[in-house]
Amino acid sequence: MPAVFAVAAAVTTAMVTGGWGWLQGQWSDPPGLTVHAALGSCPVYTDKSLDELRQDPSSDKLRQGVAVTSSDDDPADLALTLQAKTSQAIVVTGVTVRRLSAGPVPRAGSIVNMECGGSMSPRVFDVDLMATQIRLRPVSSDGSKAVGFPLKVSDSDPEQLSLKLLPGSHDVRFSVEVNWISEGEAHSETVADGAPVLRVTGPGRLPVYSYAETFTKP
Repeated sequence: MPAVFAVAAAVTTAMVTGGWGWLQGQWSDPPGLTVHAALGSCPVYTDKSLDELRQDPSSDKLRQGVAVTSSDDDPADLALTLQAKTSQAIVVTGVTVRRLSAGPVPRAGSIVNMECGGSMSPRVFDVDLMATQIRLRPVSSDGSKAVGFPLKVSDSDPEQLSLKLLPGSHDVRFSVEVNWISEGEAHSETVADGAPVLRVTGPGRLPVYSYAETFTKP
């Protein structure tokens, strides 16, 4: 019983002496980072032929399509939306990209051009996936000054990053980690887009079709 009285006395003292903020801090969630990832491109690669695509009437026939650079080397895009879990701002110090494997681009299948919509204004980075040391190079998308790391995010002030992925003439599997600091401690968050690893490929010499062509028979 003496221990119970001691705890009660400590709580009462904290509240009386202005320690309510300290108690709230003990009960509130610790600072953390939420990362939403979406890897995509306007053209997508599928291992199916045009005839196989036409035999599938569903609207999600390309749901498992692989992000691919276009024939004129437009990059695939990995959009990362970063948001703190609490109102306390945290500092994102960078993003680490690791190439896990790189092979030749596929020689069978198809590339289908999809329609692409707009998005919020992100911080844009070029990422050469075949570089010896992969780094994020900040670029300007609207003529303004390119901005890199570090950056601050909170629950009411998220940031979106756009990683422009360039695999060259390779089929690349890779991982991505977001690095951040809160309350003086370093953390990392592994990025996922519904798959164990991320993947992007160059176009190679595969045939290219419009999305409408995958429904229409000649």
